[in-house]
Amino acid sequence: MRLRRALLALVAVFPMLSGVVLAHHSRAHYGTEESTTRGTVLEYKWRNPHVYVVWAVKDQDGKTTQWVGEMASLTSMIADGMTKDSLKIGDEITVIAFPTKIAGSAEALIKKITKADGTVVVDNSRVPNLRQP
Repeated sequence: MRLRRALLALVAVFPMLSGVVLAHHSRAHYGTEESTTRGTVLEYKWRNPHVYVVWAVKDQDGKTTQWVGEMASLTSMIADGMTKDSLKIGDEITVIAFPTKIAGSAEALIKKITKADGTVVVDNSRVPNLRQP
């Protein structure tokens, strides 16, 4: 009887959770045009469910914008050659990414990061070309 109730509860809860999981992995809010920015690493979050980089970009007028970039999971980024020590606060980087379509937001899906010395930190093969066919 307990097993039957547990299975019934699981069957009832699973559809509710699957929507959350699918929504979490949606990339619909990212644009389709690549953007390149140069800046300084402010934060490097090496954690699941996604690796994040926060970097500061100065425009021509000296105004600083703080960008937040998302990458894949730890295991995926390790497969791409990254480690928890790949970036340090203060590193000068160039980021190729797909910025969000949300107006006024400085968020992006990161495709490639290169350090100032030319070292490629990651060239993320898991970021698909988001352009529609």
